[in-house]
Amino acid sequence: MLLIIYGLLISSIYSYYILPDKEGGEPKINITIYPIMYKGTVIMPYNKENALHLHHWVLYISICIVSVFFYIPDIVIGFSLGLFFQGIRYKDSFTFICKNPYN
Repeated sequence: MLLIIYGLLISSIYSYYILPDKEGGEPKINITIYPIMYKGTVIMPYNKENALHLHHWVLYISICIVSVFFYIPDIVIGFSLGLFFQGIRYKDSFTFICKNPYN
């Protein structure tokens, strides 16, 4: 249980220093790796105009769900829970289609 709390604390620090304060902002670490990541955000193009934006909260809730079936360290679960809750507070957290930024 203590490791989950540490994970939550680390995710809070990470959110404060790395992630944008509001939707549409760029994270402070903004790597682009075509075709999966654009300026630190998971965005995968599926045609010339549109792309799929896979929000970070989806990735982190997936880790929490997988932890029900497979062993994942408690600190990782805490970190994932923290970033899940941080991510769903954005106003656009359920918008998955965006303009293709690679064009």
